[in-house]
Amino acid sequence: MDHSLHTAGSEEDQPRVYSVSEMTRDVRAILEAAFDAVWVEGEISNLRVAASKHAYFVLKDEKAQIRCVLFKNFRAGLKYQPEDGDHVVLFGRVTVYDARGEYQIVVETVEPVGLGALQKAFEQLKEKLAKEGLFDAAHKKPLPEFPWKVGVVTSPTGAAIRDILHVIRRRNPKVSVLINPVKVQGEGSAQEIANAIEEMNRCKDIDVLIVGRGGGSIEDLWAFNEEVVARAIHASKIPVVSAVGHEIDFTIADFVADFRAPTPSAAAEITVPMLSETVRQLTALTRQMTVSVRRLIQDHQTHLRRLIDRRFFRAPLQILAPGAQRLDELNHRLLRGLNQWLTLQQQRLQNRAERLFQASPQKSAARQKERLQELNPRLARGLQKVLVFQGQRLKSRAEQLFHASPKKALPRLQEKQAALTHRLVQRIETLVRLERKRFDGVLKNLNAFSPLAVLERGYSISTVKGKALRSSRDVQPGDAVEVRLAKGRLDCTVDKISE
Repeated sequence: MDHSLHTAGSEEDQPRVYSVSEMTRDVRAILEAAFDAVWVEGEISNLRVAASKHAYFVLKDEKAQIRCVLFKNFRAGLKYQPEDGDHVVLFGRVTVYDARGEYQIVVETVEPVGLGALQKAFEQLKEKLAKEGLFDAAHKKPLPEFPWKVGVVTSPTGAAIRDILHVIRRRNPKVSVLINPVKVQGEGSAQEIANAIEEMNRCKDIDVLIVGRGGGSIEDLWAFNEEVVARAIHASKIPVVSAVGHEIDFTIADFVADFRAPTPSAAAEITVPMLSETVRQLTALTRQMTVSVRRLIQDHQTHLRRLIDRRFFRAPLQILAPGAQRLDELNHRLLRGLNQWLTLQQQRLQNRAERLFQASPQKSAARQKERLQELNPRLARGLQKVLVFQGQRLKSRAEQLFHASPKKALPRLQEKQAALTHRLVQRIETLVRLERKRFDGVLKNLNAFSPLAVLERGYSISTVKGKALRSSRDVQPGDAVEVRLAKGRLDCTVDKISE
């Protein structure tokens, strides 16, 4: 068959020429019509999630591969999130991606082969929450020992609520129950359970919270495997007891809850103690406490009787006798020590007073005058010796000058004599001034330290029999007291003594 193009001939004889877009459109229409709903099995490879949340991957087997796209609206509805290497069966439709001319499968649902999608989703969420620490024992809150109000989040028509109420009434009819009815399976049930847990936490008087339902398949129990329920239980301030299904059933809620009960009836038994057993224990404890208190009172009574029989209570003054004797002894020692100390201080004061009187400025001035009188003759003799010596030197010098030149020597000798006389007078005046200043300084120091200077300021010294008087206790009415003033003395007699 000849497919070449000819310029001649009718248009009907010429073959149709497709554009790339037209060819792709027609192929896509054929594929979409032929493979509108298909199930395909294979292994996931090169899985990539874009920023738009769309997932792209390749589905392959040992001989071929097909590109697949999982848009975010279908991906959000999956209970199981596929991963690289998973062997899956997916459902979707075949189409052509025009931009690359490649055919691909638009995936609507994915299920793992061998392991169910729900079980796979359960394992994935369990691993995720375990890494975040929601299952850690450190977050578990203790159950109250005696709850008075129990909250229950479950279906209002199921067997679980009937079992819970029956057990609570049997164990302790005084405990009140607050029920928050919710759907426990089906669309939106997980969000209802989470909202009910949050509402219960806004009640201030609930002691413990039971969250659960009766048994069923994994699909029926799936609401308690949702992440929103797990996070609501973890955020609860009220202790939560999980009671989902039967003993062999485990859900994510069981791992997050503060305590897991195998059944709703077991949850009620764990949460609410038996009233009769509690009353029996309280009665036994009360009886034990009464016996212990009576025994303690008897022991104290026996001890009290022993104390009453002691000498202290029969003759209490005898207990004080040794202390009184010791007090008298210490008082005697104290008085004796004070007398000795006063005597010593009086002697020291008397010695100091005598030393001060010995250092009186009047006596010192008299001694300085005597010394000055002694120095004056010595000074006169010294001056006389100096004058004689200088006269001899002057005379010798005059003779030398006179023999050398009589006329010129006399005026020079006279000038020399006048200069020497002037220098001698200045030297004598300087010595006299220095001695006078030294004498005045000694007088000032003596006056500063002299007790007489204190007397000059208005004070006085009282003595009894030559001893300085320091306290009114040292004299008696009628004693003679000598009072020394700055000028003169007074002889006085004590008429009255005041403290």
